[in-house]
Amino acid sequence: MDWATTFRSFWARPINPEPLVRAVLGRLPRTLIVIGLMLRLLVFLQDRSLWFDEMSLWGNIAQESPFRFDHPLTGDQLAPFGFLVIERMIASVYGTGRMAMRLVPLLAGMGALVLFARLAARVLPERPALLALALFALSDDLIYYSSELKPYSVDVFVAVGLVLATVASLGVSPTPRWAALMALATALAPWWSFPSTFIIGGCGLTLVAESLARGRRGDALVWTAVGLVWFASFVVAYRASKAILTPFTTMYAFWDFAFLSPVEPGRWLDASKASGILLEMVVNPLNLAAPVNRWLAVAPAILLLFGGAVWLAKRSPAIVLAAIAPMLLNAIASELKFYPLHGRLSLGLVPLGFLLVAAGTEWIWRLDPSRSKLVYKVLLVLALAYPLLAGPYESIGRRPREFNAHGDLHANVFVR
Repeated sequence: MDWATTFRSFWARPINPEPLVRAVLGRLPRTLIVIGLMLRLLVFLQDRSLWFDEMSLWGNIAQESPFRFDHPLTGDQLAPFGFLVIERMIASVYGTGRMAMRLVPLLAGMGALVLFARLAARVLPERPALLALALFALSDDLIYYSSELKPYSVDVFVAVGLVLATVASLGVSPTPRWAALMALATALAPWWSFPSTFIIGGCGLTLVAESLARGRRGDALVWTAVGLVWFASFVVAYRASKAILTPFTTMYAFWDFAFLSPVEPGRWLDASKASGILLEMVVNPLNLAAPVNRWLAVAPAILLLFGGAVWLAKRSPAIVLAAIAPMLLNAIASELKFYPLHGRLSLGLVPLGFLLVAAGTEWIWRLDPSRSKLVYKVLLVLALAYPLLAGPYESIGRRPREFNAHGDLHANVFVR
C-alpha cells in the first residue's frame, strides 16, 4: 500500500471524539490547579510595595517578639494571634522583607486552592465542579490576597478545610478519633481566623441537624460536645483579641457602612442599606459583576446563586445548609455590629458562593430543554466570562491596583 492510499484510508475512518473529550476533561482540574498556583506565585514574585494597611500591620510584626501581647496593637490593627505569632517567628528567622512576610498568605492561598478542588469534586457533579474550581483558581480577589500581608487568605484556607471536613462527616457516625480531630481543629480556628466563627457555627448546626434528621441522637451529642469545645476556645480568643485592640479604635467607624444595622441604637434595620450591603457581596469579594450597568451586571449572578441553592437543596439539604448558614451568621453578626459583611473581611465566604454559583449553572442546564442548551451557554457567558478573565488579566504584568474608599479591589456599586 502506498503512502497516498494510507493517508486517505486514515482520514476516511470515522473518528470517535468521546475518548479525547474524556481525556481533556479528566486533566482540566489539574490544569486549573496548576494555573491557579502559578498566578498566585506570579503575583507574589512581583514583590509589590506594601500599602498603608499592610505597613501598619508590618509594624506590629517586625518590631515585636513572637509572643509579646502585653499592649494593644498600633496603627488601629487587629489580627489573629496565630497569624501574628507565625509572622513574627518568620521575621525573627528570615528578616522582615516583603516576600518573607507574605509567605504565609501565599502558602495559605495555594493550600486553599488544592483543598477546594477536593471540596468541589465531593459536593458537585463533574461539570459544575469544574466551573467552581475555575472560579476559585482564577478569582481576582483570591489571587491578590494570597500575596498580601494580612490574614485574609488564611481565612479562606480555614473555611475550605472546615467545610471539607464537614462534608466528609455527613451521613456517617464520627469515630472518637475523628471527633477529637474536629474538636482540635475547631478549637484552633478562632486563633487563626476571626470569620471562622461563621463557618464553624454554620457547619456545626448542619452536622447536628443532619444527625437528628437521621435519628442519630448520639452523633448529635458528639457534635454538640465538639461545639462546646470550640465555644470555650472562641470565648478566650475573643476576649484576648479585644485586649490587643486599642480602646481608641476607629475601626467601627471605618466599617460602619458594612454593618446591616445603623450606628444609632434603637433604630430599625434600614432595608435599603441592608439590600445594598447584601448585593455588594456579589461585587466585593465575589467579583461576579462586570463593571457595566450595575443591575444588569448583578442579575445573572443573583439568579445563579438562587438557582444553586434550590438545586442543592433538592440534591442534599445538608450541603446547602452548610453553604448558606455561615452567610446568614455573618449577616446576623453584621446586624448586631459585631463583624462587618463586606469585601476582604468576608473573603472566607467566597468558596461557598462559588459552590452555589456553579450549582446554579447545573440548575439552568437541567431547566434548558433545547438540544443546543442555548440559554445555559448565554447565561454562562454573561455571568462567568468577566470573573474568569479578570483574575488572570490583573495578575499578568505590574498593573497598579486602585483600592476603593474602603480598601477593597473593586469599586463599590451598591454601598457608599
